[in-house]
Amino acid sequence: MLACWVASGRVLSRSPVARTPGSALRCLAGAHTFERAAERIEFVGSFSNWTSMPASRLPEIALFGRSNVGKSSALNCLAGRSRTKVARVSKTPGCTTAINLYRAGNVCTVCDLPGYGFAKRGKELQEEWGRAISDYVAEREQLRVMVAFVDPRHGPKDNDANFFAWLRDFKIKDARLITVATKVDALKPNEVEGRLLELQAAYGLREMPLPFSSVTGAGRSQLWRAIEGAAD
Repeated sequence: MLACWVASGRVLSRSPVARTPGSALRCLAGAHTFERAAERIEFVGSFSNWTSMPASRLPEIALFGRSNVGKSSALNCLAGRSRTKVARVSKTPGCTTAINLYRAGNVCTVCDLPGYGFAKRGKELQEEWGRAISDYVAEREQLRVMVAFVDPRHGPKDNDANFFAWLRDFKIKDARLITVATKVDALKPNEVEGRLLELQAAYGLREMPLPFSSVTGAGRSQLWRAIEGAAD
């Protein structure tokens, strides 16, 4: 299904590799929580393909989302960075095409994947992205948590719907998926719950997306707790 939203219409379905239990990886982190470790998050490098990324025994959190959904801003917020940014925020949608890898001490790694659904990239590049991400999800042994960012301001989007459909075809367990609604500060307080319920129904999610704002920091601790729980 991933290939459907990158233009080929062909379902890419693979069986994920057997993974080391998250608890076995988590023991490497000692008594530190993910949220505390986020204060020490640092940039490892940019990679054109996940196969060139360094291997690690730490649990990995992957960030997914449409171009310009706010992943980089969310990562800076999660890292507690208001002035010195850990992730560069692009003003041009679809500009980021590399995979950016970060490490939070000895607790976890964070993989910020290129945003999907930006038409100006062209069909060939979008298809290449789809194949690479399918391989990453299937074969990256330390992958523990997939965080999918969605924008609740303008209602459900086809690209997001196809992404979640692809996840279901891929048989990714919901316990490893966390859906986050960004930019909720742009909504009126009485609009938030209705928008989140709308996205939950449209995308067939088991739970309502977690509300999050990179501007106010709302949802930061809740998201880290959800990530830590899903990584077990």
